[in-house]
Amino acid sequence: MNKLKIHKDDMIEVIAGKDKGKRGSIVRVFKQKRCVIVSDINIIKKTLKRQNKQDSGRIADIEASLHISNVAIVCKKCGHTRVKYKTSGGLKGRVCRKCGDIV
Repeated sequence: MNKLKIHKDDMIEVIAGKDKGKRGSIVRVFKQKRCVIVSDINIIKKTLKRQNKQDSGRIADIEASLHISNVAIVCKKCGHTRVKYKTSGGLKGRVCRKCGDIV
């Protein structure tokens, strides 16, 4: 399995699905499932049971996961782009394929 090029706190743009065009930062990455959770994107409703007799059950809005094929990393200059790895001076970093800036 290839190493993921998406990390926590990256700025991404959704490129497919109901939230296409929206941008947000990654909250959590699931490497085995190849999914990410993005802040304020792909919101679903979930019913929660009551926790005690005084509490009532409720419907909560939570963020569901997105497959990594439906998101793209955002470069500050270019917009959404692909990423490659580049080594310079013994340090390995992610670089934008379009403009060459460090992501």
